Amino acid sequence: MTSSPVNYTMEGTVAVITMDDGKANALSYTMMDEVEAAMARAEREASAVVLAGRPGRFSGGFDLREMMAGIDQAKRIVTRGGEFLLGLYALPIPLVVACTGHALAGGVLTVLTGDVRIGVHGPFKLGLNEVQIGLPMPILAMELARDRLTPAALTPA
Repeated sequence: MTSSPVNYTMEGTVAVITMDDGKANALSYTMMDEVEAAMARAEREASAVVLAGRPGRFSGGFDLREMMAGIDQAKRIVTRGGEFLLGLYALPIPLVVACTGHALAGGVLTVLTGDVRIGVHGPFKLGLNEVQIGLPMPILAMELARDRLTPAALTPA
C-alpha cells in the first residue's frame, strides 16, 4: 500500500478509484479529499468511473475517532461527509460503485450514491447502523435510501 489511501487507474476510458487505508477504509477527511480529487480527475479523463474498496472491505463509514472527538468535530465531519456524498451523487459522468465487502453507515451511503451499484458475494455486513450506535439518521441518508432502495428495503428491522 502507498501512503495514499486512494488509488487511481484507467481501464480504457473508465477510471477505477480504489479506497484502501489498510484498515476499515474509514471516511476520514483525508479519504474524502483524495476520493474527490480522483473524481475530479476522472471527470476530465474518463467516460465513467468505478469506485471500489479493497477485497472484503468497502468502507466502515465516517472515521469514529473524528466523530467522537467532540460535538463540534462531529458536526464538522457530518457536514463534510454530506458534501462528499452529494458530490458523488451529482457526478456528471456515470458512477458505478463496486461494493467489495463490508459497508456500514457512511460506507453504505457511499454505495447508494452510485448510478449503478454492484457487490461481491460473501458474508459481508451492509447497513445503516447510526441509530443502533446512538446517532440520529441524517436527512440526506434517508433521502439517498428513498431514492436508491426499493420500498421493501426501507421497512424497519
